[in-house]
Amino acid sequence: MNNYSIMYFGSLMNWDLITNFLSMHLVSWLLFLVMLANYVRTSNIHASFSVRAERKEVLSLSIVMCFSYALMIPIEFLVGLFEISSRYFPYTFFLFLDILTILLICFLIKLQSNKALLCKRYIVFCLLCNSILFLSLQIDLLLMYNNFKPFKAWWFWDVFTIGINFFDAVMILVLLIHKDLLMLNRLLLHRKKSKAVL
Repeated sequence: MNNYSIMYFGSLMNWDLITNFLSMHLVSWLLFLVMLANYVRTSNIHASFSVRAERKEVLSLSIVMCFSYALMIPIEFLVGLFEISSRYFPYTFFLFLDILTILLICFLIKLQSNKALLCKRYIVFCLLCNSILFLSLQIDLLLMYNNFKPFKAWWFWDVFTIGINFFDAVMILVLLIHKDLLMLNRLLLHRKKSKAVL
C-alpha cells in the first residue's frame, strides 16, 4: 500500500485518483451548484413576472453550461476506454465541445433581459478564449511531435493552465452574481454607442 492509498470501510481507496478526478471536474461541480442556485432564485413566488423571466433566462444559460462541462466526464471516460485520443490532438474533444456550446448559446437560446445578455456575453467570450488556448496548445504539441521544436515544458503551458482556470472561474462567478466583472459589457456597450454616433 503506497502513501496515497488508505483503507476505508474495508476497501482500499486510492486518494490520488479521487483527488485528480475531483480537481479535473471541479468546474463541472461548481457549474452544477450555480445551476441549482439559479433554479432556487426562479422559484421565488414573491418576485415580479419580469424578474422571474430574467432569472429563467439566466437559469437556461446555467443549464447549458452545466451540461456542456458535465459532458466532458463521459467523453474523457470513452476516450480513455477506447484510446481514441491521438497524441497529436489530445484536446480536440474539448475544443469541439466549446465551439458547439458557443453555437448553441448564440443561435438557439433567445435572451432579452440585461442580466442574461451580460451572462451570455461573458460565456461566449470565456469559451472563445478557452478555445483559442486549446487550439494554441494543439498546434504547440503538433510542432513538438513533428520535431519542429523540442518536447519540453515552457511558459505557454503555465499560461494555458492559468488561463483555462481563470476563464472558467469568470464564467462561474458571472452566472452566480450577474456582475460585469471584467468591464467587458461596459466596453461593448461603449463601443456600440461610439459606432452609433459616427
